[in-house]
Amino acid sequence: MNRIAIFDCFSEKGETVLPNQNSINEYRQHGIQPIVFLDSCICLYIIKIVDYGRSAKNVDFAKIIALKEYVENHPDVSISPLFGFIELCSRESSFDQDKFQDFKYRMDFFLKIPLKEFKRFKYDFHRDCLILTKVPHVSKSQLNAFQSILKTTYCALLKIRSLASKGVSKNNAENNIIQFCDWMIYDLDVARALEYKLALNIFGGNTIFWKMIGLDSNQSDARKKILSTCWDFFHSRYTTRCFEISRILQDNIHPYFLTSDTNLSNILKNFSLTIQKDGGEDFRSSSILNSDSEFPHFEESFLDKQSKKIFDHFVNRYNKERFFDEIKVDLLIKELELENGIL
Repeated sequence: MNRIAIFDCFSEKGETVLPNQNSINEYRQHGIQPIVFLDSCICLYIIKIVDYGRSAKNVDFAKIIALKEYVENHPDVSISPLFGFIELCSRESSFDQDKFQDFKYRMDFFLKIPLKEFKRFKYDFHRDCLILTKVPHVSKSQLNAFQSILKTTYCALLKIRSLASKGVSKNNAENNIIQFCDWMIYDLDVARALEYKLALNIFGGNTIFWKMIGLDSNQSDARKKILSTCWDFFHSRYTTRCFEISRILQDNIHPYFLTSDTNLSNILKNFSLTIQKDGGEDFRSSSILNSDSEFPHFEESFLDKQSKKIFDHFVNRYNKERFFDEIKVDLLIKELELENGIL
């Protein structure tokens, strides 16, 4: 069995595996470039191993070696750390271009070094790295293009935490979901499937998901946890949608998203691409929740009713032109940060 299977991999069809050579050849025959986007955790593993070799701490060597083997055996597949690096180099009001450049050099080194040398750690990045080209500058306008999705997700996650902080017992479960669904529809004015599924898990009795909103963290750490989940959802949305990512990168590609985050993987499972909308500049492809997950606090009839409400809202608004009301979302964020004690 291909060792790369130890990673969790997703495409627009949902949970999958990285393409084999037959699939790659078929893509190429149709002028399509298969591309694998890495999450920020995998990017950090690679950076640490390139810098420190076998002395690297808190990394999963088996996963990175498996990825390197896949790269070596499938040279026609592109490996992209782009969005992972954007997360790692982003600050609230700035972007660390120097760090982005340093990370890019290390990723290029990882992709180019022969497998045998990499597996034996017979390399020295600082000695062997030959820099031939300067890394393209990431502009503020490019980063601003992501703000609508990041802020909306951050706002929704704050709302989940605010409700959860008041009680996550079975007695509170149904009311919490009703409040969250109504808030998404009437206040945030957008229905989000990933955030909805996270809420179902948190209010439905699956405590392992608490850390995704920092519910089991102190208030000073909660914001970091929420922002991390916010970026995870961002990666999964943008890197598993063929049409959207092709438009963004101006290339005909078929994307795959590789992650080592177990909780994120469990959130992403049981989604499938069911609706596509060609709205010109405002192109959208969207996923609908098809869930067979277990939620101890919910009866199936209740879940059916709430999911139908979300779905009906989605369908009714799908062909309407959407605008991101940043002022409104910023006000909601301030209110919810205050409720959560996050300053």
